[in-house]
Amino acid sequence: MTRACGMTVLTVVIASGIPATAHHSNPHYFDMAKVMTLEGVVLRVRWINPHIILYLQSKNERGEPETWVIHGSSPSNAARQMGLKDRLPPGISITARVWPSRIPLFVNDQETVLHTSHDDARQSSRIVGGGHIRFSNGDVLAFGGGPKF
Repeated sequence: MTRACGMTVLTVVIASGIPATAHHSNPHYFDMAKVMTLEGVVLRVRWINPHIILYLQSKNERGEPETWVIHGSSPSNAARQMGLKDRLPPGISITARVWPSRIPLFVNDQETVLHTSHDDARQSSRIVGGGHIRFSNGDVLAFGGGPKF
């Protein structure tokens, strides 16, 4: 009986830790004290777990194109917004509110945003935490849990 009770307690402790290790903290990855506004054209959107990834082509201050990777919410959370998936086809112009990255990040071959070291060549300063997206008609939808308009 004591052994069964101990195994039950151990199982509950291990299972309760799974969600905490399976997800990350936005304040760890993104600087929530700073807000950026990006304008550009959607290149593509990847509706994959654990988070949606939107590739936005924008222009820098010299007018040169640069691609931003916007880290959004989970596909199941975004799917609750009527028509969001249909409203983000390649070529559409949007404005996005985002948080800049706080730590070095990169996108791996499975298109997941991951933490890397400061001396890793894969890192990109243009991976940001997504918030609201504004369409050219003025509609605003949440792409992620980031800043709002």
